[in-house]
Amino acid sequence: MKISETERFNILIEEFKKRDNRTIDTSDKILQEKFGDVSSKTVQRTIEKFMLKYNSVIEVKGKRKKTYKLAIPMDIISESFEHFEDIAWLLSMIHDSDPIIFKELEHYIKKDQNIYLFKNTPFEDLTTLESKESFKRLKKIIQARDYAKIKFLNDEQIYDNVKCLKLVFMDNNWYISYIDETDTLLFGRINFIQSVDFATKEGHFQLSTVTKQMKFLNTVQNSMSLYGQKKKVATLKATPFIAKYFDKDMKLFLSTQKFQKKLEDGSIIFTIEYTQELEIFPFIQKWLPDLIIIEPQELKDIYLKKLEESVKNHR
Repeated sequence: MKISETERFNILIEEFKKRDNRTIDTSDKILQEKFGDVSSKTVQRTIEKFMLKYNSVIEVKGKRKKTYKLAIPMDIISESFEHFEDIAWLLSMIHDSDPIIFKELEHYIKKDQNIYLFKNTPFEDLTTLESKESFKRLKKIIQARDYAKIKFLNDEQIYDNVKCLKLVFMDNNWYISYIDETDTLLFGRINFIQSVDFATKEGHFQLSTVTKQMKFLNTVQNSMSLYGQKKKVATLKATPFIAKYFDKDMKLFLSTQKFQKKLEDGSIIFTIEYTQELEIFPFIQKWLPDLIIIEPQELKDIYLKKLEESVKNHR
């Protein structure tokens, strides 16, 4: 009976998983038999097709026989080829620990369904976004490095000749990171985009022209981080009631968070870098009233004014 390409791919994954070193050569007898008593050349062609389509297998150099290795564990997607058009994208999500993958884990790890429950995932949002023409255009523009023209809802300005770098998931929302005509890196909320068109300027931009912005993008703290602004340092104190969450070696809430010391009463002193108040105020607000601004005084004064306005509005 003839075996389909998809069936061969599934067999290939299973055989890769069974090997201790996750490697297979083209003369593998078990694989030849499972493929339907085929030749080593057919095995090689199948693996090369798999490599071309999914980018998850690499050739091992220096071997007498053609040998291949599974580069990234495929355990959670071995049953899901029919559900994804772009496996390379999915693997990238896994590699970057993007929350999308946890929604897939909820679907496919059936044996642990009584143990795990995944919340707060962008999967549904992404499904909706994928159906939008603007989102599809952004994906193509980023891949081709074309200049773009973006119009946001409730914003009279049209951002023309922008360089779109990446689609970014942060703060539980999807953003487009782009560089405007002043070479400033900005973040635009995907759901707030009204239209995406080709720019006035034709042609493509080179990655060498956006090195500084890409470096900033790879270290950005959240969507309120400002490109090109000198970073300031805020010293904060977590009261004993919440101190355990900020103790040394605990998981960081923000990438620039640094433990400083533990006081006698159990409070924790730590610092956070920021480029503007909005970058850290939502975080401080989340832990109200147990997170206290120690310095700088300017930041403390601005925050106290906001608190007074909040109390006034509530009354």
